[in-house]
Amino acid sequence: MKKIFIGLYTLTILLSGCKKDFLDITPDGRISLEDVFSDEKRTEAYLNTVYGSIPSYFWKYEFFNFLAAYTDECYAYGGNVIAWWAGALSPQGNPIANVQERGKGSNHYPTFWTGIKDANVFLSNIDQANVPGTTNRNRFRAEAQLLRAFYYWELIKEFGPMPIIKEPFTPTYDYTSLARPGFQECVDFIVSDCDAAINNPDLPMRISIGGERGRFTKAVAYAIKSEALLYNASPLWNPGNSTEKWQAAASAAKEALDVLTSNGYALVNDYESYFLSRSDISNNPSDKETIYEINDPQVDPVFSIINSIPSKPGMFKVGATPTQELVDSYDMQSTGEPAILGYNDEDHLEPIINVASGYDPNNPYVDRDPRFYATCWYNGAQYNNIGGTVHTMETYIGGADQLLKAPIGWAFTRTGYYLRKFVDPRLQSGQPEDTRWKKYRLAELYLNFAEAENEANGPTIEAHNAINTIRTRVEMPPLPASLTKEQMRDRIRRERRVELAIEEHRFWDVRRWKILDQTDKVATGMEIKQANGPTNINIPNASFEDGTTGWNFDLGATIIPIDGYTSSYVVAMPDGGHVWTTISGLQPNTTYELSMVMLVQAGTGYLGVRNYGGDEITSQATGADGLTQKKIQFTTGSGNTTAEIFSKWPAGNSGMIDDFALTKVSGAYTYQRFITETRNAWQDKYLIMPIPTKETAIIPDFNSHQNPGW
Repeated sequence: MKKIFIGLYTLTILLSGCKKDFLDITPDGRISLEDVFSDEKRTEAYLNTVYGSIPSYFWKYEFFNFLAAYTDECYAYGGNVIAWWAGALSPQGNPIANVQERGKGSNHYPTFWTGIKDANVFLSNIDQANVPGTTNRNRFRAEAQLLRAFYYWELIKEFGPMPIIKEPFTPTYDYTSLARPGFQECVDFIVSDCDAAINNPDLPMRISIGGERGRFTKAVAYAIKSEALLYNASPLWNPGNSTEKWQAAASAAKEALDVLTSNGYALVNDYESYFLSRSDISNNPSDKETIYEINDPQVDPVFSIINSIPSKPGMFKVGATPTQELVDSYDMQSTGEPAILGYNDEDHLEPIINVASGYDPNNPYVDRDPRFYATCWYNGAQYNNIGGTVHTMETYIGGADQLLKAPIGWAFTRTGYYLRKFVDPRLQSGQPEDTRWKKYRLAELYLNFAEAENEANGPTIEAHNAINTIRTRVEMPPLPASLTKEQMRDRIRRERRVELAIEEHRFWDVRRWKILDQTDKVATGMEIKQANGPTNINIPNASFEDGTTGWNFDLGATIIPIDGYTSSYVVAMPDGGHVWTTISGLQPNTTYELSMVMLVQAGTGYLGVRNYGGDEITSQATGADGLTQKKIQFTTGSGNTTAEIFSKWPAGNSGMIDDFALTKVSGAYTYQRFITETRNAWQDKYLIMPIPTKETAIIPDFNSHQNPGW
C-alpha cells in the first residue's frame, strides 16, 4: 500500500474546509494510512471520521435559525435570513452557509466533499484492513458506501451534478481535468451505492443497540434511494416529463415501504409528541417511524430560550414564526377539504376561500387539521405551561404575545404566529430539550410513493392509500376518490407541505417542482384586533351571595362572610377544597374566557374548566400572586353546549375565592392579512445553488458550466 501521511493529506480543491483527522499518532507525530488500517480500532475510528461530515441541520443555521426561515413556511429576523431574502446569494457567498457555533456542517459544499473524500479513502482500504471476521468488514464497507451516497445526494440536490469520484485523490491529481456529468449519471451512481448497501447481508435494517446510535442502516439506503429518484423525476431534472423516471421513483418508494413495514417500521400514533423526544433504541422501539435521526448530543438549553414566546420568563428570541401561507395550507378536519384554495392577488391578501370546506374567516383556527395545532401557536391556543400555569396565547394587538410590525426585532412575532413543532411547552426557559433532528422518517416514503405513482399512473388506489395512511394517523378524512391527476397532484403537494412542515423539505420541493416564483415572492401574516369587546355569559350565583345555591361543595370548601371584596361572602378553602358547577347554553366551536378572584394564603389553588369538549385546563395561583384575578380560555367542541367550571385546592393548601366570570371571546376579533416581507430570492437562478467562485476559478469546466443564472 502506498503510504500517504494523513497529517499532509490535504486537498485545495473540492475539499476546502476539510478537517484534520483526530487519530492516534506515532511518536514522530505522523501516522500513515497503512498504519491506520492495520489496526481494527483505528479502522473503525476512520469510519467514525466518515460519519463526521453529517451536518447538524435542525436549528443550527445562522443565529440559531431553521432552514424554514429561508422558505415560505416561516419568517425569522436574522442577518443572513434578511440577506437571503434580499437576494444576496452569489458564487462569492451563500447566506445559508454561515457556520453556527453550536452546529456543524452548514457550509455544505466543503462539508459534503470532505465526507466523499473520507468515504473513498475508507473504501479503498477496507478490503486489506485488519478487521477479523467478514461480518464487521462487510458492514463497515456498506456503511461507507451509503455515507458516500448520502454526501453525493445532499451535494447534487443543492449544487447540481458533480464529478463522480470513486477513488482517493493523489497529491498530484490534476483537478483541472474534472468535468460535470449529467444529473442522471450522478443519481445512477447514488442508487448503485444504495443498492450495494441494501444487498449487503451484514448491514442491519434497524439499529437496536444504544451504543450504535447514529449508524446507517438498510432503511437509510431505501430512504436515500427513494428521495434521489423522486427528485430525478421532478420537473427541475426531468424537463421532458419522462414517465420512466416517475415509474422508477414509484417502484423504489413502493419497495422501500414494503420492506420497511414488513420489518417493523410504522407511523407513530401521536404526531405532536413525536417531535418532542429522542427516538428509543431497542429491538421493539416505541418509535417505529424514524429511519435516521442526527446523532447530536442533547439539545442545548438555549433552544428553549430562542424558540419561545414573549409571555415566557427568560425568553430571548421567538425564532422562526410560521407564515400565513403555511397556516392557509392546513385543511379543515370535519370536511377534509382545503380551507384556502389559493390567492386572487400576488400579495396573498385576497385568499380564495373554499366555501365547501366549512372554513369561517371570522373563526380561522377552528376545526383545522390537527397538524396545524401541533405546529403553530395562534391566538387563543393553550400554552401548557408557564411556571405551572396554562397560558392563553394573545397574539392580538395589545395582547401579551402581540404581533408587532415594527421595529424589526427578535422577541415578538411579525406574522401573528409562533412555532410549536419541536418546542416542548412544558419546559421552562433554559431547560434542555430532548428532541433530535429526524432526517428520514417513514411518512416521507408514503409521500414519495404517492407523488411518483400519481405522476406515472394517475390517481390510483395505491396513491390514495399512501396519502390516506398519513391522514388517518391524525384523524383526517380520506381524500375524495374522484380526484383527477392534476387535483391529486395539488392534494399530494399540500399533504407533503403540512406533514413535513419545518423539516427542510419545502426548501427543496418548491425548487424541484419549479414553483419558486409562485411561492417565495412574499410572506404574509395575520393582524388580529379586538372588536366590540367580550360578551358576558351568566353564571348563577357567581359571587356566592346566595350561599352554595347552584354549586357543588366538597373537601372542606365553605362559605364565609367577609368585607373588602366585591361581595359580602367568599368561599374559604381552609385545608383544601373543591367547588364546581355546570354552565349551559354555550355555543359549539366557540372560545370563552373564564376568570375568578383568588387569594392564596398557603400553597396553591387552581381555577379550571372541564367537560367542554377538550382536555381539562387549569390556572394556578400561589401566595406570591397576592389578591389576583386568574383567567383561562377554552374552546367548546363541535357538539358541546355546556362546560363545568371549578376551583380545586389540594389538601394542606388554603385561601379564598370569589367572583367567577365567563365571557364569550370568539367573534370578538377582526382579522386582517398584511404583507410581512416582500422577497427577492425567487428567480430561476435560485433553483440551484451557485458553485463557489474559488472552485470555478480552478476547474475550467465548472466555470464553463456554472449553474444557470450565475
